[in-house]
Amino acid sequence: MVTVREQLPGQLHELSEEATVEHAAEAQSGLVSWLDRVRDILDGAELRQLQQVAELTLAKELETTVNHRTNTFSTGIGMADILAHLHVDEDTLSAAVLYRSVREGLITLENIQQQFGEQVHSLVKGTLAMGKLSELIEKNKRLEDHFNNNQREHLSGIYKMLISVTEDVRVVLIKLAERTYSLRELATASKERQERVAREILTIYSPLAHRLGIAQLKWELEDLAFRYLAPERYKEIAALLNEKRLEREQYIQFVIDKLKTELAEYDIQAEITGRVKHIYSIYRKMKSKNLSFDQLYDIRAVRVLVKNVPDCYHALGIVHQIWRHIPNQFDDYITNPKANGYRSLHTAVIAENKSLEVQIRTFDMHDEAELGVCSHFNYKEGEKNTDHSFNHRLHSLRAVLEHYQERTETTPHTEDDESNDIDQIQDFENFEKIYVFSRDGDIKELPRGSTVLDFAYHVHTEVGNKCYAARVNQRYVPLTYTLKTGEQVEILTKKDREPNRDWLVNSLGYIKTARARDKLRHWFRQQDRSKNIEVGRELLTKELSRLAIHPKSIDLNDYSSHFNVKSGDDILVGLVNGDISLHALINQVNRQMHLDQDEPELVLKPALNPRASHTLSAHGILIDGLDNVELHVAQCCQPVHGESIGGYITLNRGVSIHKIACPDYIRMTTQEPERAVEADWEMQPTRGQSVQIVVEAYDRRGLLKDLTQVIFSDQINIRQVNTISEADGIANMKLLIEVKGLAQLSRLLARLEQQPGIISARRLVQGN
Repeated sequence: MVTVREQLPGQLHELSEEATVEHAAEAQSGLVSWLDRVRDILDGAELRQLQQVAELTLAKELETTVNHRTNTFSTGIGMADILAHLHVDEDTLSAAVLYRSVREGLITLENIQQQFGEQVHSLVKGTLAMGKLSELIEKNKRLEDHFNNNQREHLSGIYKMLISVTEDVRVVLIKLAERTYSLRELATASKERQERVAREILTIYSPLAHRLGIAQLKWELEDLAFRYLAPERYKEIAALLNEKRLEREQYIQFVIDKLKTELAEYDIQAEITGRVKHIYSIYRKMKSKNLSFDQLYDIRAVRVLVKNVPDCYHALGIVHQIWRHIPNQFDDYITNPKANGYRSLHTAVIAENKSLEVQIRTFDMHDEAELGVCSHFNYKEGEKNTDHSFNHRLHSLRAVLEHYQERTETTPHTEDDESNDIDQIQDFENFEKIYVFSRDGDIKELPRGSTVLDFAYHVHTEVGNKCYAARVNQRYVPLTYTLKTGEQVEILTKKDREPNRDWLVNSLGYIKTARARDKLRHWFRQQDRSKNIEVGRELLTKELSRLAIHPKSIDLNDYSSHFNVKSGDDILVGLVNGDISLHALINQVNRQMHLDQDEPELVLKPALNPRASHTLSAHGILIDGLDNVELHVAQCCQPVHGESIGGYITLNRGVSIHKIACPDYIRMTTQEPERAVEADWEMQPTRGQSVQIVVEAYDRRGLLKDLTQVIFSDQINIRQVNTISEADGIANMKLLIEVKGLAQLSRLLARLEQQPGIISARRLVQGN
């Protein structure tokens, strides 16, 4: 590539406020010469607009009295020169020439729109936006630390950010040209600036040029950046090469011509290209593979593309016939492809007293290597995680470049409007991403349209939950503010802050991403869960209280597997949601206490008078280690068959049977633990058990009759009834009944409470 320095007189680089008329005339003459050269590159295009743009830029530079770091006119010409060799359209060239003048304030965007149309205006505006991002990247101390430490995982979002800032791919090309020209002009800058810019270009813009397939720019960017970052190492490798780039390129051309002639004699149709390995790539290969310079045989290389596989091996034989093969430097990736699918023949020979690598493959193999799974930017850069969306955009960018090049190769460069073709190529619907800076300077990727609240939840769930305010670029904004690429976001939080349900309302615009919405819903579900657990525990406690069962006497975790839930809390949630019925839970409690409700109901035997019999069998109670001992059921708690019980050895009345949770039993066994004995019920009750219940109801005629009918319908025997009517019209009835277990008692109390006028029905124990 011929640079602008070789095309323009020196006066174009020396324009200042002291410029004379003679200097201006020489500059104008140099401009005409440069335009002629560009027309030759673009196959005779008229370039009227580019000429007008260049003349305007030159006039504005001559008129200004402000000292700029670089000459706006020469910078614009230099950028356009780089782009001309990429065969871009005239609008892109015009925007490149105008860019630096607009950036320095010599020309306004409004003037560009009026004089050169919307296309050029849009390109300049997009490049300015990308330039602003570039400045933010340069000033970002966090990113500079990543540059210094070569932390690639923290830098992967930078070139994504640069590409996402515009929907026109030509803007990316203009920015690459600007960075290339800036690096060329960096020789007079301070060492600190040289190193900072070189790190930025080596980390961001060189990989971007590589991924776009612009090899010439990539090589130049890498070599220049390497020269500023490691000047001694650069000079060492350059000395080892011992030849100028021009000489190396002439050598490659000689080899290509000779090989073409030999292949043609054997009727092998082939396309041959060559390249000379640049200094930075040599350094990188020596470092990565721990090789010396003498061990590199691919400094010079040619690639041969043929129609089919037999021609590959035929061409290989011809190459070895022409030049001497270097031993142990042959790889057959056609027979044995690489893991990524790459296929080709690689050999190294001594051609004209210099080592030369020759790659031979078919056209299909080449397409797969360049655009398939094994494409360069997927396997040579060592990326572990592939961003398919970003790679698709890169392919679109490369397609646009190929479109420009093919257009130039097949037809003259005309001024016809081909915007429809370009729009068809660059389909960006799938790349709805924005890139913003966090408070610390890290880059965050978010879907387009994300708000600051979406950003907060992207950082961390707790940051989103505790968020109460946000600042964008040091300015307070509402939580509904829609973020744009390149903005810096700071989230303000409070410890006692909780999410608002309004955040979930779509019409209010607080959140736009599914990720944030899911986190919010999860938080509210957790809150609802806590409330449901509380309500469920109240329901269960009420039922257990009605049955005179202490809540601590049962462990809900014991029943989790039966109801196919993870924990006892899930059972409580199920009670509220209706997934688990209270009746089913009580039944399972009964079964756990060896009361099987599925068994046919037993015929109840009359209750035994405790004074008549005090044997274990009479009460259906088993006491560990004791037989035929006198016992009695304690009146303080009156345990029912199925409840957890324990025995206490009294001084003169044998063993008293209590509920485990009975306060008297706990007190006595704490004081004299040696008197406590284990007790349990027999598997099946052999008789009814006396239970006292109390019913509170509004007094009316026939109340007792209705209640007794309900009790008799369950085949429950009533042993005693005591009714007291209060002056306020409330009746309190105490009934002594015989039941066979908790399930029957629970079912009865529930039915009683369903009767008209009944306030409550519950089990009564001593002390209640």
